[in-house]
Amino acid sequence: MPDDSRLTDADVTYFAHRPSPEYDEVMLQADYAARAAISFYRFRQLGGGRNGSTDKTRMRFGRSTGRGIHYVSDHPQVRILNLSVIALLVLFESAANAYFFAQQSEFGLSGGIFQAAAVSLANVSTSYFIIGFWGLRHASIATDPNKRLWEFDSRNVIRAFGIFAVVFGIIMVLLVNLSAAHYRNLLDLKATVANSAMGLDALDPLAKNTTTFPRFFIDKELCDDILTSPIGNTIGSAATNAMCRPFALHSLDAMVLFALGLAISAIAAFEGRKADAAFPGFSDAARSIERARRDLQDALEDYYDSYEDVLADAEKDIGALSPKQKIALRREMDARVDPFRRLLETDPSIMRDEFDVPGEVVAHVTGRTPDPVPRAENDA
Repeated sequence: MPDDSRLTDADVTYFAHRPSPEYDEVMLQADYAARAAISFYRFRQLGGGRNGSTDKTRMRFGRSTGRGIHYVSDHPQVRILNLSVIALLVLFESAANAYFFAQQSEFGLSGGIFQAAAVSLANVSTSYFIIGFWGLRHASIATDPNKRLWEFDSRNVIRAFGIFAVVFGIIMVLLVNLSAAHYRNLLDLKATVANSAMGLDALDPLAKNTTTFPRFFIDKELCDDILTSPIGNTIGSAATNAMCRPFALHSLDAMVLFALGLAISAIAAFEGRKADAAFPGFSDAARSIERARRDLQDALEDYYDSYEDVLADAEKDIGALSPKQKIALRREMDARVDPFRRLLETDPSIMRDEFDVPGEVVAHVTGRTPDPVPRAENDA
């Protein structure tokens, strides 16, 4: 067995620091992970906005600005699952609507299925995107604590946009579902007229005892003129009935169809709300750092596995190494990438800043004590 002196410290350093594609991959992934971590930390501190211009609002290590995002991003890991639920809702509502439309539809079974699919797609997409994804998410963010609600700020604008999207989406969903319900209601009334010997006179009790309250957008006199005209009792006036006398439904199938549409709309809005984090861009920053850390971990595993190749090269040039020499080589290789392993965890001082909590709380939860909070330059 060769003597330990044959492998000097310089030899250990040489073999441990030899160029290798595994180490190059670690450096590449560490660079991306560092950039992603800095971007994520900046988002945590500033909430995606610009850096402050004063000492109190400027981002500073070891001190929270109070304007950042202090919650964990609740974005889904697998988007396909979320979209699959939406696809199932569209299929289910289309099948249910087709059952209600196709029975009395003048367009037959194929026309009823097409109408049902169009209504379902409009209902689910409006609820998912406008109410849930754009509305509820953005309306739930907190406003900037350093500015009043009516002052122009990115947070306030986003929140106002979310509230507007929720109101607009709810109106659209109500109109779509009420129009579908009135369409079904008019189909039943049409069948009643066809099967009655009185003809259109059979609808006189309904016309005399149906009010036009509440009205959405159309004036009462205009509603009365349209509803008492020859088109008022045809299926073409479904949308007009929905706006003029929205809840004047006389058919059980129409009521069930309306309730089913609202229920599916609520589920779609809930799925849209949890499709991403509330603050725009925060989920993208969180996904970037998660992906970067996973890639760095994979690169480190490949680097550690390359120890056998380095050992084989050393023994090829020098001869069989003793256990002491193998341990020295392994320690030197580990020390080479030790700074990059820090990117796989969050510094306790950064953890304190991200969630704006006292240092003793971080120390109690993580078991690591953060650095003391630096004093401001203008502090006494």
